[in-house]
Amino acid sequence: MTRITEKLTDQAWRHQIGRKFESLTDEIFQVIRWVLVVGFASYLAKSHDEVIFAITYWILSALLFGYIASRFLLRPEIPFLGNPEGRLARLLQSALNFLLCVVVFGLTLWTVSALTQAIAEYRGAL
Repeated sequence: MTRITEKLTDQAWRHQIGRKFESLTDEIFQVIRWVLVVGFASYLAKSHDEVIFAITYWILSALLFGYIASRFLLRPEIPFLGNPEGRLARLLQSALNFLLCVVVFGLTLWTVSALTQAIAEYRGAL
C-alpha cells in the first residue's frame, strides 16, 4: 500500500502517466475525427448522386488509409515475429503489419458504410 501511495505522490511518475494518457486519447480522438469526416462524405455520396461527393469520399478514405498506415507502418511496427533478423524476416514483418493495416482500414470503411447507410435510410434519403 505504501508503494502505491509513493507512486501517486511522485510528480515525475504522474507526469509520465499523464503524457501517456494524453497521447492515447489524442490518437483515439484523431481516429474518431477521421471516421466522422469520412462518414459524412459517405453519407453525402449515398444521399446525392453527384460525382463530386463520391470523389470526395474516396479521397478522404485514401487519407484515412494513410493515417492508419502511418500508425501501423511508419511508427514502430507491431512485433509479430519478435525481433526479426535478416532481410526476408524484416520484409515479412512489414508485410504482416501492412496486412493488418489493410484489414483495419477495410473494417473501418465497412463500419462507416453500414452506419451511413442506416442513417441515410432513417432520414429517408435513399
